[in-house]
Amino acid sequence: MKCNGCGVELQHEDPAGLGYISESVMESRLNSGKEILCRRCFLMKHYSLLPEGNMVAHSLENMKEYLRLAHDVIYVIDISDFDGTFRRDITDLLKDHSIHYILNKIDLLPREVKVDEMRDWASGILKAPVSRVRPVSVLGQYGLNSLLAYLKSSACEYVSVGVTNVGKSSLLNGLMRSEEITVSRFPGTTVEVTSRTLYNSSVTIYDTPGIFTEDRLTDLLSVEDQSRFLPRKKLVRSTFQFHETRTVFLSGFVRIDAKNETDPVGILHTFVPESVSVHETNSNTGVEEWDRWFGGILKPPFSGSARSEYKWKSEKFRLRTGQELHICGLGWINVAKGPITLVLTTPESVTLKVRKGLVGPKKFKK
Repeated sequence: MKCNGCGVELQHEDPAGLGYISESVMESRLNSGKEILCRRCFLMKHYSLLPEGNMVAHSLENMKEYLRLAHDVIYVIDISDFDGTFRRDITDLLKDHSIHYILNKIDLLPREVKVDEMRDWASGILKAPVSRVRPVSVLGQYGLNSLLAYLKSSACEYVSVGVTNVGKSSLLNGLMRSEEITVSRFPGTTVEVTSRTLYNSSVTIYDTPGIFTEDRLTDLLSVEDQSRFLPRKKLVRSTFQFHETRTVFLSGFVRIDAKNETDPVGILHTFVPESVSVHETNSNTGVEEWDRWFGGILKPPFSGSARSEYKWKSEKFRLRTGQELHICGLGWINVAKGPITLVLTTPESVTLKVRKGLVGPKKFKK
């Protein structure tokens, strides 16, 4: 028998291992008709706790096996971390498949960005027909009914794929009209492939474990810090008229400096989760205090770590009005008035990507 929540095979021998449930608890829940969950899923679902040592990392090699299950693929992307969760290495594996893109968590974007705008924007980057790009918000219950009808009419079987923490399991629960699958704010909640049936249909979706990445800022955080970091509200917008003598920090991990190659330098917006510290200061002060502020004034990290524990890089970008610089796993910078030259200092592993603006330069009053 498998755990209803994560799909792992249940076992009674190893309390520290995956799939553990005591025989007495299992017998009691079977007799009372209650759902059967392993200890790991029970703690995550009811107490928001992840037992120590219960992280399971899945890779692209694992995905190759999952893709044999169906021709049609549901690729779930977190629109608030688009460039961190839309991966070329994943799409390379999907060349022989029919892909249906789901833009999840649209409720996190500013109200000024309309659904049709984000759909057209994503369609252009994905090089996919607009009809195959489906914006949804599981939390806001937006787009689930139309997505359900679309999936029923498009295929009989799907494989659901994506990286960790994009909301695949929450989405599938919404499409099933149930809370059967374990959902948590911890990465890697789903452990094994599980077969699910969509609400009021015979359509099957194979829910697969999220693929772990190494180039998102969130990958640097502990499991507990990742859970604390994930946004619960709309991304926070901050606006700066940026000068060469000023520095902006986004968390303890991202330092932004301007190079005064235009006059005035320019105006930019930043979009980050509410848990991220946004701090503007004098550039000299930023140099002197960064180590001391790291994990204190500047969060994340939320738990104890020192800046010296990380290797750092500085990259220079020349950005025009309307362009954005995405910091994978964190948020993005939108140029409202350019051109502007920025130098970003971040950990070496974090990917930075220039893109066409999701947010138009005239969306907000200066």
